[in-house]
Amino acid sequence: MTQQSENTQQLSDFVSAHNLRNRHSVTHFNALVNITTAQNKLVNEPIQIMISFENFDSHGQVVFMTGDLDPLLYPTVFEGKWPTTRFEHIDGEFLKISDFHTRNAAIGHYNVKITPLDRVTG
Repeated sequence: MTQQSENTQQLSDFVSAHNLRNRHSVTHFNALVNITTAQNKLVNEPIQIMISFENFDSHGQVVFMTGDLDPLLYPTVFEGKWPTTRFEHIDGEFLKISDFHTRNAAIGHYNVKITPLDRVTG
């Protein structure tokens, strides 16, 4: 299985296990997010997140919808199709995303931990 296919499976498992789709089949939820980059660290930041599997050639996409994150210091969009990106649903509790940002040394290698709180209704 390719890493991209594994990412799709892990992301699907995460969404299903935490019942994150609303009644319109939209995956939009509140979460606590921890991010560790090469130079910065963020702990328990409340962020609204949207997950999509719908885009062309997508293996899943995670997007931070809210939060005061500087995109020059922290990643905010994650694509399952990127060959170095790794999505892991850890112990049925949280989603871990890890990768290396090749275009921004301030981010460099990063780990993101997303712990879901509740769905955004709609």
